[in-house]
Amino acid sequence: MRSLALPAIGLVLIAGIFTVSTSDDVRAQTVPPNVVVIMTDDQNVDSLPVMRKLNSYPGGKWTKFANAYVNDSICCPARATFLSGQYSHHTGVTDNDRGNVFDDTNTLATWLHDAGYRTALFGRYLNGYPWARGRGYVPPGWDLWKTSAGNVEGKITNAINFMTAAGDQPFFAYIAHNDPHNKAKPLPKYATTDVYNPGDPPNYNEADVSDKPRWIRNISPLSQETQDLWHAERIASQRALLGVDDGIERVVQALETMGELENTMIMFLADHGFSWGSHRWIKKHCFYEECSRTPLYIRYPGADGNREEARLVSNVDLASTIAEYAGVTPGRPQDGRSLVPLLENTATDWTEEVLLQVVAATNRGFYGVAVPGWKYAEYSNGDKELYDLTSDPYELQNLANNPAHAAKQEELAQTLAELKGS
Repeated sequence: MRSLALPAIGLVLIAGIFTVSTSDDVRAQTVPPNVVVIMTDDQNVDSLPVMRKLNSYPGGKWTKFANAYVNDSICCPARATFLSGQYSHHTGVTDNDRGNVFDDTNTLATWLHDAGYRTALFGRYLNGYPWARGRGYVPPGWDLWKTSAGNVEGKITNAINFMTAAGDQPFFAYIAHNDPHNKAKPLPKYATTDVYNPGDPPNYNEADVSDKPRWIRNISPLSQETQDLWHAERIASQRALLGVDDGIERVVQALETMGELENTMIMFLADHGFSWGSHRWIKKHCFYEECSRTPLYIRYPGADGNREEARLVSNVDLASTIAEYAGVTPGRPQDGRSLVPLLENTATDWTEEVLLQVVAATNRGFYGVAVPGWKYAEYSNGDKELYDLTSDPYELQNLANNPAHAAKQEELAQTLAELKGS
């Protein structure tokens, strides 16, 4: 526990910052809060029941976001958005081969570092790193840089050592796992463990894709060999998540031992989802729920117990959230907004419109929008998709250009145009 030299008689939590009052109530001193982010790679929401420790809400005060989306559902764009608070068409990182265009002189790391934080990354950065900048290149703002931090256990151990050694400095620890990216590598102790299997959803290897955009219509039904291969990979993926789950518990326990748990916000999220054969599509970077919806849990010291939040949020909101919690000002215009009002359960007016996009993939490029109960997309080749998620959660029936839903399509087209122009 970081101590203060003042004779405190009151300790109040205000927007994530502890304020300590003196006996004469003349002076106050704040203890800057810490931030820990734990990110997985290629994890969709159907996998979450395997993470029993996370779902027991270790340490309490967790908010599970049931409708969290990712703006651009592939690794490099999603991670650049997390670090910047900007859409991928604003960062310029629109595919995995464009990490080199990211302006890493102005990120969460630099904002926090300049405010006195000790910062560290353990694991994955952006695809292609270090590009042509040399193996020793460390982006600005990072005090400790360990892209080779070992397996899932090694990354957590390195992070805990970093947090413990921070002393009186506030810290930002970004733990970016490779798990459960294929080919998944479960810890040896979990290599043969019986695990929860999400199974195949109703849209798996979809038989009739005549209403889908051309890129889906051009995919042949999955062969039995392909199905067997990816079913085995799905089990390996679930086993790999057991190690991630252990690590979340270890982080909470370490912070509690340090006396810092109630002064630390913990985020658990995935960079994006994964399709696993839905609509015949195996991987990611698509409009559908399996790609674009992601796990997001945040432990917020100011929260009143554990709860589930149903309002729509995006990964573009996370940089603003961390900045507000830490009391720093983002160095870039923010496309997102802070989730602190949702974490404190004080938000009474929350606009639920989330921008989705795939820019670089020419055969499936689109801009889309998710709102409560509906999703809509416009593809670069003129194809369109519209889904009523209340009656059709697996996006089996494309309602685009259906006269019965013309008004809803026009409404969402207008919303999309406004979001793209923002």
